[in-house]
Amino acid sequence: MEELDIVIVGGGIAGLATSLALHRKGIKSIVLEKSESVRSEGAAFGIQTNGWLALQQLGVADKLRLNSLPIHQIRDVMIEKKIKQRESVGPASHGEVRGVIRNDMVRALAHALPVGTLRLGSQIVSVKLDEATSFPNVHLRNGQDIKAKVLIGCDGSNSIVSKFLGLNPTKALDSRAVRGFTNYPNGHVFQQEFIRIKMDNVVSGRLPITHNLVFWFVVMLKCPQGN
Repeated sequence: MEELDIVIVGGGIAGLATSLALHRKGIKSIVLEKSESVRSEGAAFGIQTNGWLALQQLGVADKLRLNSLPIHQIRDVMIEKKIKQRESVGPASHGEVRGVIRNDMVRALAHALPVGTLRLGSQIVSVKLDEATSFPNVHLRNGQDIKAKVLIGCDGSNSIVSKFLGLNPTKALDSRAVRGFTNYPNGHVFQQEFIRIKMDNVVSGRLPITHNLVFWFVVMLKCPQGN
């Protein structure tokens, strides 16, 4: 059985950022990720001032800024029946706001870790306490066992670690969302702003990532039961 000080389960943003933060403080950890490659799902998201300060401490902020336009303002548009359209515009932040492609974030965090920290293809099937030491024993699908002094769960909604801890099961939201990108090879004409439009039960939005790439989303806030 392999014995390690700190084991982090899940190689997404949370797990990689946690491991990198420990590394910046001189603390070694291992990240177990069930996928055979660095995760690639997801679209993009906005990061505000405090997020950029954290990324600066992790040492990946400058790399992410290379493919991320600064956002200068936020525009909210409300369209309601029998009521004139309402619109409000304000500064995005007193600091820094940008949209970041999720894949860029994951790759930046993963590449900043020491070689050997991220173990791909390491799927956990169970966690049990060692009777002698009370340390968690992690059993992997490939038959390997790892004893960890500290176990950190960053393994998402179907978390093995949360089940081991007896946490309440996750619940599905009754909203539905579609997210994606539109690429403009010759450049787009949109302002460097985040726009949100709400009409009845639907919210849509647009966020330019670069001068050629725009992130967009459509959300149904409450989806009728059965649909």
